Amino acid sequence: MPFPTTGSNTELQAVNQILASVGQAPVTSLTTDETFILNEVSRFTGSISGTTLTTTAANIPVGTYIGGPGVIINTSIAVAGVEVSPATSPVTYNYTVNISQTVSSQILTQSIATSRVESQTNPDVAIALNTLREVSREVQSEGWSFNKESDYPITPDLSNEVVIANNILQMDLNKSYTQNMDRDSINREGKLYDKTAHSFVWIDATLYVDVIWYFDWPSIPTVIQAFIVAKAAAIVSSRIIGDPNQYQILLQKEAVAKSTALEYECNQGDYTFFGSPKGGNFYQSYQPFHTLQR
Repeated sequence: MPFPTTGSNTELQAVNQILASVGQAPVTSLTTDETFILNEVSRFTGSISGTTLTTTAANIPVGTYIGGPGVIINTSIAVAGVEVSPATSPVTYNYTVNISQTVSSQILTQSIATSRVESQTNPDVAIALNTLREVSREVQSEGWSFNKESDYPITPDLSNEVVIANNILQMDLNKSYTQNMDRDSINREGKLYDKTAHSFVWIDATLYVDVIWYFDWPSIPTVIQAFIVAKAAAIVSSRIIGDPNQYQILLQKEAVAKSTALEYECNQGDYTFFGSPKGGNFYQSYQPFHTLQR
């Protein structure tokens, strides 16, 4: 049975499917109020005219949030600073900010966003959307053929450390490489840590790892989307409705969606009971201590 390999639903369509499953009215948008939690890094003197920030402060990173009297909320650096020509003393820089405004020369704050808080005015929609995203991350964390890669090459940074990106759910050294056989890697403090060497430092120019990626909703295959929506609908029913009969019906729909997702996974993943070695298609006899990867 062929399956589509790319998702077609939007998060809005998915949320409306969840709401319909629990007897709630659909919505036309998922517009949310977004608030950033800022951590002040330093202060400097500067002025803003239109979208140009003029200051003697150097090397303010793009994405930094600027605050102070008269500064519009959520003003951030959009383009890195350029030294004003002709040269002046002290050296002055012009940065481009994302919001046009006028602010006289004064003390401004330089802050970074440590977290983002989204709030939804409709509580039922908020529960449905948050549950959808929770379940999406949970299901993707299992590792499927669409989001799992082996032998993925990564290069340590200038400090010889490997920072694990936010869109990586799991990362582990590929044990088919001799240099990795005696290593034990884990995610610690957002970086790849070697438990054997007790260090974040990797001497390899290139590491080969097995990765499970996190994908945004449109990039998830349709059948996996359907499983996520069905699973989320059952959870939402228990959270906002509390009807045991409805919950049991949704659990049955979840089971059907899961079986379809697993059929898709078996077709896409080319799994075998015989455990063919990687890169090979020859028969390998059954060994009790070996298990199916999926």
